[in-house]
Amino acid sequence: MRIILIILFLCTFPLLSSCLESAQLEDLGVITSRGVDLTENNQIKMSLAILQFQANYSHPTTVVKGVSETIKGAREDANQKVSQQLVPGKLQLEIYGKELAEKGVNPFIDTLVRDAAIPDTMLLAVAEENAEELFDIQVENISTNLGEFLYGLLQPTTETHQFPSVTLHRFGFIINNEGIDPILPIIGVREDIPTIVGIALFKDDIMKGQLPIEDEHLLKIIDRPRLGESLEVILPIDQLSKHLGKKEDRENEEELKLVFLIEHGSTDIILTNKEKLTFDTNVNLDLSLQELSTKYNLDDPKAIKGLEKAVEQKLKTRYEEILKYLKELNTDVFGYGMFYRLKNKGGHLTDKEWDGKFPNIDVTFNIDINIIRHGTTNE
Repeated sequence: MRIILIILFLCTFPLLSSCLESAQLEDLGVITSRGVDLTENNQIKMSLAILQFQANYSHPTTVVKGVSETIKGAREDANQKVSQQLVPGKLQLEIYGKELAEKGVNPFIDTLVRDAAIPDTMLLAVAEENAEELFDIQVENISTNLGEFLYGLLQPTTETHQFPSVTLHRFGFIINNEGIDPILPIIGVREDIPTIVGIALFKDDIMKGQLPIEDEHLLKIIDRPRLGESLEVILPIDQLSKHLGKKEDRENEEELKLVFLIEHGSTDIILTNKEKLTFDTNVNLDLSLQELSTKYNLDDPKAIKGLEKAVEQKLKTRYEEILKYLKELNTDVFGYGMFYRLKNKGGHLTDKEWDGKFPNIDVTFNIDINIIRHGTTNE
């Protein structure tokens, strides 16, 4: 394992500045992930997941913490607590404590952007409470080193399709563009394991609220439906009772749980009336039914059509609820302001102008579901 880690480090070693090239590998502590919190005295507390290469260490990573008035000072304070020189040669993830995120992350984003050693592909996230808690996890509870584990949560694979990763570059781009606001994943601890638990909603660089992680597929669909991604839907069972099996076979089930696979999809946002601030959001999805929690008459075209209509209504209702919440927060994570801005002369729109308009927009969600394949039924 240690040999593999050394090989991985050597692959990234040329990214370090030239002044570090002559350093002995054993003398370096490579920062892979870091958490940033505010203390009660409004100081910066930094938790660093360090990849280390000294043979006498039982684990490949350790966590070091530092406190200061500045990010640089906190890192230097942490460096005084270890024998190695701390370097950001493999920094992949920065996690902000909730309190810090609610006060604004722009000073930290600006510092990252100015640091030539920080790649703009580095991922960002928010902690459910304090970022420090995520770095206090016992390493025995995870299958790899802590820094890589946290980073891996936000790197979706073709099998998991988890929350879409948000890079430093993308977050910085969004907060510097009028008409759209960013989101970040929220990481919490469940059963002593770091887990993605929600979606942080930002107004510029300030966290204003959050959505449950169950809504992440709805946000991804608005951004762009992705081929092969799963879509889970739960419907009231009485809504489709005439197409279900015998009542005595349902074991008092009150919900119909479905899992779909997106075969094809598209989303279009149209500004239908600039003066009245009305928009159409048209979502078209071709779905393959993968799982069904109870018996359903899949051989009846009317039953399939009823299922499609029920899913359409479910998604439409939830989109309307989300939009109502976003308007209360005045945070436009769907990006309606970008479509409004395109209709302005020269494409200009100020934050102040859209802040006054966004709570008054009226959106019609047109959802078109087409179930093109039937999956299995859980009996």
